Amino acid sequence: MYSDPVITRQRALDVLQANDVARGIAWAFNSACEQALDDLTRGNGYGALTAGVGRYELIADRLDRVFSCGEYEVAEGMESVGLDVLYEGLSERARLTMPVMPAGTVTRSNFRGSNGWTVGGFRFITHSFSRGQIAGIDWTKASPTLQAVARQRPDETELLTLLDVMLDIEQRNDLASQDDLPTVPMPTLVLVHALDRETAERELAIGHARYNDDLGGPWHWHEHLLSGPEPDQAGRVVPDAPAPTQQEPDVTVRLRKKDEAEDAG
Repeated sequence: MYSDPVITRQRALDVLQANDVARGIAWAFNSACEQALDDLTRGNGYGALTAGVGRYELIADRLDRVFSCGEYEVAEGMESVGLDVLYEGLSERARLTMPVMPAGTVTRSNFRGSNGWTVGGFRFITHSFSRGQIAGIDWTKASPTLQAVARQRPDETELLTLLDVMLDIEQRNDLASQDDLPTVPMPTLVLVHALDRETAERELAIGHARYNDDLGGPWHWHEHLLSGPEPDQAGRVVPDAPAPTQQEPDVTVRLRKKDEAEDAG
C-alpha cells in the first residue's frame, strides 16, 4: 500500500517555507475561521455539525484562492484571476493580508474524496480535530483514507519508533497489505485544524501521521503553522488597461476565470 516513504521533517519544512507556502496555508485557515465565526454562529441557527462542514469548505476555498487552484485556476498567459473574482466575499483584513505567490507553486491533488494539494513532491490533506487534542488523535478510528496515510513509513533518515525498530520495512508492509486500505500513491502529510467556537482559539499543524494501534503517539513529527508573523499588505495590482477616452464611457474591467474563457471560445 506504499510507494515512496514520507519525506523528512526538514525537507517538508524547507518546501513549506519557500515561496511563503506555509504562510499561505495559515492565511487560508485564519480567513476561513474568521468567516465561520462571523457567519456560522449559533445565533444564526448553525449547529456544530453544519459549522464544521462549513469551515471544511471555507478552508478549501481559501487554499484554492491563495494558491490559484480550482475555481481560481489561472488561465494561460495570465498571472492571476481578476481581483474581483479573487476577493469576492473576503473581508477587508483577508484581502490586505493575502500572500502573493506564483500560480502553480501548489496544485490541487485530492485523494479518495479528501481535499488535497501537492507542493514540492508531497501531498497534504486536511483533517479537523478538537482544539488541544492534537496529541490525542486516534488514527485507528479515522477514515480508511486517513488510516492508510497514517501507515506510510517514515523516511529512513528519520528517527524510528520502537515499533519501527522491531519490525523492519518489509515486515511492516506485509502487515499493512493484510488490511483492506487504499494505496497511497505519493508521500502524503496531514494538515490538522481546530477552532473553538466559544473562545475563537484555533490550532493548525501539518505532519506525518503515525498509525497508533500500539497506543503510542499519533505523529512521527508535526509542525505548528500559526507561530509566524502575519503577512504584510498583499500588494496585488490590477493589470494595466487602456485609459478611457472622453468619447467612451468608463467600463469595469473583469478578468474571467479559466472556465469562463473557454466557454466563451
